Amino acid sequence: MPKSPDRGKGEVPEKSEDSVIVFSGVFYFDPADPIYADHFPGCPVVPGSLIISAFLKAVQAAGAGIRPGRIRDFKFRTFLPPGEYEFRMENRGNHLQCRLFQPGTDGRQPLVTGTILSACT
Repeated sequence: MPKSPDRGKGEVPEKSEDSVIVFSGVFYFDPADPIYADHFPGCPVVPGSLIISAFLKAVQAAGAGIRPGRIRDFKFRTFLPPGEYEFRMENRGNHLQCRLFQPGTDGRQPLVTGTILSACT
């Protein structure tokens, strides 16, 4: 079983201009994790399932006010090598809009986008 691939830093809610609650921080996918020996040898790539799992864990850790239900429309715009990536989740009431970015690139295009829908209560 691989070690936990993510580490959240700065998962502090903030309010944006339109009163949307935003959660942001950093995911760390450890290059020393044994999963990368097989995915892919000589050219490690973070599996999409680990990225989605990191978002789901961040929802729980941040107390985002949403109980995760389904995921929808996760798009991976490029292969991601292990390392640090900034994330942003916007609470839109019944869902969270998720984005993953290369650190330190303002005005940037997200590398990963997707939605976490709230579970029916």
